[in-house]
Amino acid sequence: MQKMFALFPLLFLAIIGLAAYYMASRISFATGFGKWWLFAGLFVLAFFAISSMMAAKNHFPVLHPMVVLLSAAVGVLLYMLMVMLLTDVVNFFAHFQPKTYGLIVAAGTTLICIYGLVNTACPRLKTIDIELPKLTEPVQIAQLSDVHLGHFRGRRNLEKLVSKVNKTDAQMVVITGDMFESFYNLEPATLEPLKKLTVPIFFVSGNHDMYVDVDSVKQLMRDAGVNVLENSMMECCGIQIVGLDYMRPDDRTIDHMHAGVGAKTIENTLPTIALDSTRPSILLHHNPVGAEYAEKAGFGLYLAGHTHGGQLFPVTLLNDRIFNYNRGLYRYGSLQIYTSEGSGTFGPPMRIGTKSEVTLIRLKPKGI
Repeated sequence: MQKMFALFPLLFLAIIGLAAYYMASRISFATGFGKWWLFAGLFVLAFFAISSMMAAKNHFPVLHPMVVLLSAAVGVLLYMLMVMLLTDVVNFFAHFQPKTYGLIVAAGTTLICIYGLVNTACPRLKTIDIELPKLTEPVQIAQLSDVHLGHFRGRRNLEKLVSKVNKTDAQMVVITGDMFESFYNLEPATLEPLKKLTVPIFFVSGNHDMYVDVDSVKQLMRDAGVNVLENSMMECCGIQIVGLDYMRPDDRTIDHMHAGVGAKTIENTLPTIALDSTRPSILLHHNPVGAEYAEKAGFGLYLAGHTHGGQLFPVTLLNDRIFNYNRGLYRYGSLQIYTSEGSGTFGPPMRIGTKSEVTLIRLKPKGI
């Protein structure tokens, strides 16, 4: 395992190099510019663009424009590569002139990226109906997840989400982690829109909250009137709401998002929370893992986020293989799991093949 991780940086550089060489060759064909100069420029741009996503939580506002531009460049380069590959398939039969080839690639990349930006900026309200065991009367819950306040999103974006929630009949709001992704916008004013919600709000932290400063994030949420659940339970509308900090499902699982090794796990934490087995219960955790332990503990519903549904095609295809519960509603035995695609983004501020969502979960008693 250690050898595999040691080889990862070399594999990463090799993939960037191959992609940069291919793209440089095709741009050179379309424009006549020197291939090797293009290769060097694309390689450096791709390397720093991808690296910028990992440094997006930085403390330094002066770096904000650079992070925005480089993170957006990741999406542009990805879809330019895909458009080039598709155009080359067609070009095998059509034999485009260089200028025509270049115009097709430029137009295709531009249209896809504009769609991705608009798609992200316009969150949809998704409504799902779920039967919750032991529930005696209908309850509506609004779920927000992966808002990722930071370089690309701030107070205005949160106002838009709050407005959507306020147009529903939700009786509570749950936020399943990754409220922030950066020290940029990590301030009380950013969360002011939450005070416009007139129903109880419950929050559990995610891995990006942890990367930034989980204690600061939690305190800001408390100051905004939010109930922060830290491996604890509260009740609302007759439902037991249990929230867990970001953690691994068990000691046998490796978490590459840096959940603490040797720290609490879902397996050993849930038994410490006393559930009333005669009443309905919901588990909130950022990452949709540990379903077997949630079912064993007697939960009827597990709400999570984290995956973004893959956010960008073709990552969406990969995510379906990585996560057992990638997006949407699932069942594990008697437990139902809903994974939100989230409203924010990581890296490129684009969504292709997924939607930014605010979820209205309409709970109803079983059999009604």
